[in-house]
Amino acid sequence: MTITIASQSLSQLPETVAEIYQQFPSLETEALKLVQTPLRIIDKPEGVLYVTQKEYAVLKNDDENLSMIGTDDATTCHIVVLVNRKESSVCVAHIDSTDDLDEELTRMVLDVMGQQHAESDFYLELSIMGGYRDEMHKSEMLTLDLLQFYNDLPVNFQLKSLCVNSVNTRTSNGINWPIIYGVAVDLQSDFIISPAKFNLNVRGPCLSLRSSRFLSSQCSLQRVYHTGEGIFRINPFSYRYHSQMVDWIHKSDDFILNNFSTSPAVEPEHFPQEMKQVFQFVVHNPFPLASVFKFNKSVKYVPSPQGQWLKL
Repeated sequence: MTITIASQSLSQLPETVAEIYQQFPSLETEALKLVQTPLRIIDKPEGVLYVTQKEYAVLKNDDENLSMIGTDDATTCHIVVLVNRKESSVCVAHIDSTDDLDEELTRMVLDVMGQQHAESDFYLELSIMGGYRDEMHKSEMLTLDLLQFYNDLPVNFQLKSLCVNSVNTRTSNGINWPIIYGVAVDLQSDFIISPAKFNLNVRGPCLSLRSSRFLSSQCSLQRVYHTGEGIFRINPFSYRYHSQMVDWIHKSDDFILNNFSTSPAVEPEHFPQEMKQVFQFVVHNPFPLASVFKFNKSVKYVPSPQGQWLKL
């Protein structure tokens, strides 16, 4: 099995993203179209499923309460979209690394595949977006790692979009910035992918808890929702509590950016405040297995037609 691009097999992965665009110019053309597409502002929670960093979710187009899925705030992180046309389902993931993630990434593919398809013509549509020409080349390494992983899986993929690196970079005052930070996939429009910005009020339940995963050594890539189950699930995890967090809450935005971001110069403007909310949450819940995940049980929510998440 392998990745195909415009009916050509990616038999050997090039060593740089530039070489990929050179070998498959249609990928660059499509990526340029995407970055030039008007930004969608998602400001109403009705029908919206948001995944944050280290999360993925699977939606089917017959979900009664949800009709859009997406993510935001990706700088060096990547957004992966997998579409299964046979089952009318889509998976969106917000990935910050592939290190030791083979099992989780494989499970994500199986989740969107649903029933095993033995047909020779079965494939998943693959789109990878996010990342930019950062100084440390973290984005490019992640792009190549993801492509290598999918190319090695015994599943057919059609790479529909690769909007990364130079194509997703703009320069201002001598600093490289991502163009696309987030995307939305509309289930009612044939899984069209659009650049998107999700306001904080539409990002789903317990955002501070979910965002605190970056403090945990246990968390990798978690599935938070699948239409087949209909439940938003936050599985138990613990994190490292630092006594300095009380002080971090009152630190300057520059301190937060320089100490807790992989790309401090280009983070969204709400990043410092969001991080402080995470620290505030952790200060009040230093032992989440006792205060949040009581009896080692997941925290669960169900969506309502009005866009609310109701705790079970």
